[in-house]
Amino acid sequence: MELFILFAVCFFTSIFTAVIGVGGGTLLISIMPIFFPISAVVPIHGAVQFTANASRTIFSLRQVKWSFVLPFVAGGILGASIGKQFLNQIPTSYAPILLGSFILLFTWTPKKVKIYPVPGRFFSMGLTQTFLSLFIGVTGPLTNAFLLREGLTRDHLVATHGMLMTATHLLKVLVFSFISFSFVTHLKALCVMMIAVTLGAYVGTFFRGKLPQHMFEKLLRIVITILALRMIFYALSGDLR
Repeated sequence: MELFILFAVCFFTSIFTAVIGVGGGTLLISIMPIFFPISAVVPIHGAVQFTANASRTIFSLRQVKWSFVLPFVAGGILGASIGKQFLNQIPTSYAPILLGSFILLFTWTPKKVKIYPVPGRFFSMGLTQTFLSLFIGVTGPLTNAFLLREGLTRDHLVATHGMLMTATHLLKVLVFSFISFSFVTHLKALCVMMIAVTLGAYVGTFFRGKLPQHMFEKLLRIVITILALRMIFYALSGDLR
């Protein structure tokens, strides 16, 4: 019964993310503590989200903006290397507050106001996001808020975000593997969840094509804002779910 519920949750959250570009991963990690020990939630979520984002990217491969990807991955490798040294050693209580605030800033500052015009912004984004993902678990809304300012179309934004998050979650999985986290212990649940998110990504990619660009941008901003406010609220209340 638990595996069936996990399959259903992963399937529908993956559809949501494939359509809007964000949100499913946050909902999934909020539910996972019901089924997994707290210490296993972030690494397992990373493995499942790697599959979800990789499959979503494959289904929209031609829409990926590759010029954004390489510097992001380079920064992500550095961020993972730095984060690995501090895993379980530094307090992260206020990180969600700062992250949520930056997400709101990127999302709602008018596009004509250049708040991040410096060279190397995707390298910096990769470093920051991958580092934070090791401690917070969900950092995708930050990248989506960032990509919104690049003027990408609906499909380019979702596909590029999927590729960037694929890199982030792959690096996260590698870090947890290096510190000897046992993914094999949860292999059956992982396989079920990975199959579910792949099917959800396929279905969601189909439905995304039915969503007009203006409605997509509006829904994306609303979802990102809700996730950022949720992040800040739980951090302030001492519940870092």
